[in-house]
Amino acid sequence: MNKNILFGVISILLGATFLFSAYIKIFPIELFEFSFIEIKVANWNTAPFIARLFLAFEFFVGLMLILNYNGGNRKLAKFTVGLLLFFTIYLIAIIIFQGNSGNCGCFGNYIKLTPLESIFKNLFLISFTLPLFLAPKQSNVSNNKVFILSACLASLITPFVINPISYNPPPSEHQINYKLKLDSLYLSGKKNIPKEDLRKGKRVIAFLSLTCPHCRIGAQKLNIIHEQRPEIPFYFILNGDKSDLTEFLDESKTKTIDYSFMSVQDGFIDNAGLSLPAILWVNNLNVEQRTTYLELNEEKLLNWFNN
Repeated sequence: MNKNILFGVISILLGATFLFSAYIKIFPIELFEFSFIEIKVANWNTAPFIARLFLAFEFFVGLMLILNYNGGNRKLAKFTVGLLLFFTIYLIAIIIFQGNSGNCGCFGNYIKLTPLESIFKNLFLISFTLPLFLAPKQSNVSNNKVFILSACLASLITPFVINPISYNPPPSEHQINYKLKLDSLYLSGKKNIPKEDLRKGKRVIAFLSLTCPHCRIGAQKLNIIHEQRPEIPFYFILNGDKSDLTEFLDESKTKTIDYSFMSVQDGFIDNAGLSLPAILWVNNLNVEQRTTYLELNEEKLLNWFNN
């Protein structure tokens, strides 16, 4: 294979990877936003901007690498390696502040990688980029200032246009006295529509992630209480890949509590907040109390329900 063709193929494949990574994180972008808050580099006001700027960088590099069809732009290779190193530092920060668990969000919610797995992915991409430093310097579209400026503007605008910023942060881990929004559970054609109207009366609604180990422990405790106090209505609202459901139900020993699925787009985070499991004591959609599974007390819960 001609070396120029080989360098061009490498550049185009790298560009496609960056574009895919940026696009797949746009929906839901909230999970990516929250990661910046959790590692304390942003607040609720700045995280939406930082997350979209990250995606803009990925869009820009992806476009430029594809336009570098003969691999001749060494400055672009240096910028690509620099960006990958920057992303790697971000992942190291996640491991320091949150540990190496869960999905780092580098490929959205569709390809789940732990932070450490994503670091290895970045190292692979860096090694894949290194041959471009050996490519002979040649002019191509990626050297054209007009195309560079156009790609920069298009990349910067795209994340803000496709997924505009919402200024309504989710509830904090201690927030109460707000209304749940559960209408999405009752949309026509929706599967697992609740048998009862969760929008009326008193009940305990637990928002749980299928891959969260604390959610599984919380679900097991709620199931035990429900078996002992069947008069208290419990309901689970689950988020995650349905392929994880059987393992979740088996490990949490959930047998007697009904459940429905809710995506982030439909309001899972807007209702539950970031701290999971979110065990909410709800009265006509109003959240009167919220507890962790460690704080949950059967007698206090029964007194609340009866009064």
